[in-house]
Amino acid sequence: MASLLSLLFDNTSHLEGDAFVRSRAPITGLTARNNFGFELRVVGRHVFMEVGSGPPLLFCHGLFGSFRNFAEIGAGLADRYRVIVPCMPMYDAPLARCSVEHLATYLEAFTADLGLTNCVMAGNSMGGGAVLHYTVRHPENVSHLILFASSGLSFIPMRGGALKLRNYEYVKGLLSDIFYGAPKLNDDDVREVYDLLQSKPVLLRCLSFTRSTKRNFMHEQLRRLDHPALVIWGANDTVTPPDVAREFRECLRNSELHYLPECGHCPPFEKPQECLRLIESMLGAPRRRRSLSLTVAA
Repeated sequence: MASLLSLLFDNTSHLEGDAFVRSRAPITGLTARNNFGFELRVVGRHVFMEVGSGPPLLFCHGLFGSFRNFAEIGAGLADRYRVIVPCMPMYDAPLARCSVEHLATYLEAFTADLGLTNCVMAGNSMGGGAVLHYTVRHPENVSHLILFASSGLSFIPMRGGALKLRNYEYVKGLLSDIFYGAPKLNDDDVREVYDLLQSKPVLLRCLSFTRSTKRNFMHEQLRRLDHPALVIWGANDTVTPPDVAREFRECLRNSELHYLPECGHCPPFEKPQECLRLIESMLGAPRRRRSLSLTVAA
């Protein structure tokens, strides 16, 4: 009964302190040896990582993501931007609100409660989809868009039924497929996700989020946006194929598209320095020069 109530209703309102943080952000990387200067903050019912000062720049992670996806990039921008990584409510939300569209609704509350205006909005995978829905609803509050292998124009699946996801090696392979070449996750990282998926309420939430990416493709809405947009894609992405990136470039009239070679579904984690260089180029003069190797779509 407790699991059913957890799934159907918001059961976090009574949680406080560490219990609430663990419920909202079970995959956070907060125990990592190098947090790149980020600090954990809890404001009301929001949990987020933050570093730097200046105009707000939000990085929104996808399913099984965390601030670690953006930590190195965020540290590189912290002298010019207030870099914020919200812990997106993917694991404790009521089932009826487990959709990419509702993640955008969460961002509405998050930006309003923190008083964030004229934001640079960035997102990876489903986090990118949330950013796009938010921007369509509140174009006046977004200065720039940054998309890494975003949802919004394609279905992002989670392969394997409940029985397969009870197999540790299957989950390990599933996560490894996110990245190109050598896996970026160690056994502790895999165990964290595997243990989460053994909870039926969490598994059903995850499946609901992935199914929501089938609905309401945003081609027409995106054609109405004129924000400067940076689309960064792994040339070897098997989750959202590279052809999807070209659709984003066609829909976003003020966009530029860059493919990163030998990169999968998580460019900010796999190729942080390359991503940072591109972001700096769009947002303004870089703090320092870096080497870069990439393929740019013509």
